Amino acid sequence: MLQQGIIKPSNSPFSSPIILVKKKDDSWRFCTDYRALNTVTIKDSFPMPTVDELLDELHGAQYFSKLDLRSEYHQILIKPEDYYKTAFHTHHGHYEWLVMPFGLTNAPATFQALMNKNFQKWVLQILSQQELFTKLSKCSFGQKEVDYLGHIVSGSGVSMDANKVKDVLPWPTPKNVKQLRGFLGLTGYYRRFVKGYAQIASPLTELLKKDAFLWNTAAETSFQQLKQAVTTAPVLSLPNFAEPFTLETDASGTGVGAVLGQGGHPIAYFSKKLSLRRQKQSAYIRELLAITEALAKFRHYLLGHKFVLKTDQKSLRSLLDQSLQTPEQQAWLHKFIGFDFQIEYKPGKDNISADALSRMYMMAWSEPKLHFIQELELAVQQDEELQQIIQACQKHDAAYALYSVNEGLVLWKDKLVIPNNQDIIKQILKEFHTSHIGGHAGITRTLARIQAQFCWKKNERRYQKICATMCDLPTG
Repeated sequence: MLQQGIIKPSNSPFSSPIILVKKKDDSWRFCTDYRALNTVTIKDSFPMPTVDELLDELHGAQYFSKLDLRSEYHQILIKPEDYYKTAFHTHHGHYEWLVMPFGLTNAPATFQALMNKNFQKWVLQILSQQELFTKLSKCSFGQKEVDYLGHIVSGSGVSMDANKVKDVLPWPTPKNVKQLRGFLGLTGYYRRFVKGYAQIASPLTELLKKDAFLWNTAAETSFQQLKQAVTTAPVLSLPNFAEPFTLETDASGTGVGAVLGQGGHPIAYFSKKLSLRRQKQSAYIRELLAITEALAKFRHYLLGHKFVLKTDQKSLRSLLDQSLQTPEQQAWLHKFIGFDFQIEYKPGKDNISADALSRMYMMAWSEPKLHFIQELELAVQQDEELQQIIQACQKHDAAYALYSVNEGLVLWKDKLVIPNNQDIIKQILKEFHTSHIGGHAGITRTLARIQAQFCWKKNERRYQKICATMCDLPTG
C-alpha cells in the first residue's frame, strides 16, 4: 500500500487496529477497526437506496450490464487535513490513509453520493472522465440475465439467485438460537418472494424469545415448510408505474398478508404475524388491519397511482363510505387518505379457489384461470370417491373429520384434494414442472412441491408415470 501511494507513515495521536478478512479467492481484505472513531463522527445522512428500490428501477429492461469498480473506496481521496484521523497501527509501524478506507462510518454514504452524482447516461465516458477504474473480471455487458444484489434479474422479472439459496434445503436442524437466526436471516432476505412468510415462520420466531428455544413438531414443520417455500419461490414481475396495480389482502386467525400485483402477476408478497390481542378480534377487524398494513408496506408503489383493492370481506366493499365507530377504526381510515383506489369484492368461490391454488403461481395467483377451476369442479363431480367423501362430510362422519368441503371442492387438512382425472393432473404437473416457474425439476422434487399444496390420494405411482413422460425421466 505504501508503494501504491494510498497510505503514508504517520505520527498522528489517533490509532486504530487493523482486521484482515479472507476473501473468496483466498486473498485478504485489509480493514481498519474504526469503531472508536465512528462513535465521535458526525454521521452523513445521505439516503441509501434499498434493494427493492434498485430492483424496481429495472422494469422494461431487456439487456443488462454490470460494472464493478476495482477497490472502489480507494479511488476516493481524503482531504489532507483529515489524514491523521485515519491512522492505524501494525507490527511494521504507524500509518495513515490518503484514500478512503473500509470501516469509516460515512464511507458508504460518501461512495453512494459519488455514484448518484456522476453516473447518468454515458457510463463508460463518465468512468473515464472521473478516472474511476473497473475490475473487468467482475463486469458483464449486454446480458439478458445478470445476478444483482443476491437476485437474478431478466426481462421476465426478478427471482432469487439459486446459488444463494442452494444450501437452504440441506440446512441442518438448528441446535440453538444463534443457528436459528442464521437460517431466518437468509430466508428473511427473500421474504418478498414467499406468500405468508410470517405465518410460515411463526413457530420459529417464537423460539427466538428468551429461554424459549425448544425444538418441537411445530418448529420442525415450520422449518421444512420454509425451506420448501424459499426454494420454490416464483419469478416476480418488475413494477410498471405507468400501469395500475392490484392489491389483494387477506387475514387468517394468526396473521395478515397481501400480494401486490400487476397484470395478473405478483410483484411482491407481504405478511405479518398477529399479536394475541389481534388474533381474538373479529374477522372484519383483522381484514381491515390487513388493508392498513398492506397500504403502509407498499405505500411507495401505490401513493399517487390508481389501484384496485381486492378483499373477500363483503362488509368492506363500502369501506370508504362507512361510519367507523371506534377511535382505532377512525385512525385506520385516516391512513387511507391520499390513496386512489376502488374496492373489489371477491366472492367466496373465487377466493377459495385462489387460496387453494395460490402457489400455482402463473396458473393461479389472485385470478386463477376460470376454465381450469370449472374443469376441476366438474372432475370432482365425476369422481365417485370424492363424492362419497362429500356425502360423509355432510353427515359429519367422524371418520372424515380431516376433510372439509368448500364450494364443491374437497380439502384434506386444508390441502386441495385432486380428483382422479388425467387432464387435471397433467395441467398441474405442467405448471409445476414444464412452465418457466417450474424450472424443469425431476420427478421427486416436482411431486414434493405439488404434495406440499395438494392431496394426491392413492394415485402417487400413476402420477409418477405421467410426470416421467413429461420430465422424460424413468419412473423407477
